[in-house]
Amino acid sequence: MHLAAAPLGPFETNAYLIVAADGQDCCVIDAPKDAGPLLLAEIKRRGLKLTHLLITHGHWDHMCDGHHFAAAGAQVVAHRADQQLIENIEAYRTRYQSMIPSLSDDDFRSVKVDRWVDDGDVVETCGYKFEIRHVPGHCPGSILFYAADQKIAFTGDAIFKGSVGRTDLPNGDWNQLLTSIRQRIYTLPDDVVLLPGHGGQTSVGLEKQTNPYAKP
Repeated sequence: MHLAAAPLGPFETNAYLIVAADGQDCCVIDAPKDAGPLLLAEIKRRGLKLTHLLITHGHWDHMCDGHHFAAAGAQVVAHRADQQLIENIEAYRTRYQSMIPSLSDDDFRSVKVDRWVDDGDVVETCGYKFEIRHVPGHCPGSILFYAADQKIAFTGDAIFKGSVGRTDLPNGDWNQLLTSIRQRIYTLPDDVVLLPGHGGQTSVGLEKQTNPYAKP
């Protein structure tokens, strides 16, 4: 898979740019702050056609620049359990600005989702097939995008290298997160590469062996 990752915004959230093998189409996974201007400039420079924005979950740091990609013609894909977070992000502006005063009102612009997906659905884009796996716990609408042929899964904040997503945020659920990891991530082949929403890549097998928070 032809892809590049950029950690962006105040929480160094990973935005992933995926390019089709023929070098024509591209899609983006997650849209942290500053991802819009940066990635759209790169897409234009390379003469690519943007097709989709895939959102792993509705927390602000993963979707705040989504409106840039929607305006550029991307079909926005997410899980309906996070509809309020994604389509009414303005409601959470005060809470985030109290933590990060440098954020402006323009950093809180909702994006309309074009396609709601659920567990078992498939999204085809850029010549790749992504199976949707619902992995709630960190967030009710958390999903991962699994490309079986390429042995890659984009996991959002469900699991990280040696860690897992926090569950002390509103609607987080620790037991549900562990169940999601064991039933929906650890059931993938051990050699599947996991690309998380923060930090570097890992693998299913490595996390099953070493993750101190989510043991098989």
